[in-house]
Amino acid sequence: LKAQTLPDFSGTWVQDKARTDEFFKDFDVTTVISQSKQDFNVKTTFAIPGESETTTRENSFVLDGKEKTDKDGGKYSAAWSPDGKTLTTTDVKNYGGDNVGVTISYSISENGKELTVKTSDIKPGGKIVTQIFNRKN
Repeated sequence: LKAQTLPDFSGTWVQDKARTDEFFKDFDVTTVISQSKQDFNVKTTFAIPGESETTTRENSFVLDGKEKTDKDGGKYSAAWSPDGKTLTTTDVKNYGGDNVGVTISYSISENGKELTVKTSDIKPGGKIVTQIFNRKN
């Protein structure tokens, strides 16, 4: 039995506005991913075209499928789909007794040039927002 080869999402990815859901169309979004067998690190930068201010979000996950707790009590995890083609991360924080957070799934095209990111609220019935990214390097 041959070991399954998992996708490597490492690289710099630039959002394809024409193919991304309305929610993110007004932003220039760049995502930089570094990945090893054990770790998945994502740094996403949002910019409004023509403005100098940017917002950056950074997240790190351990690729063992187990839920971890951060220093602020937030819970996060990352797990591969059974077919090994999609990585799903979950990041949940508790604010005033209410859990808020997102689940984000990452999948890559067969040729490795296109990244699909689907973000959904942890609450049932929440909207799923899809972003398409093209590999910059």
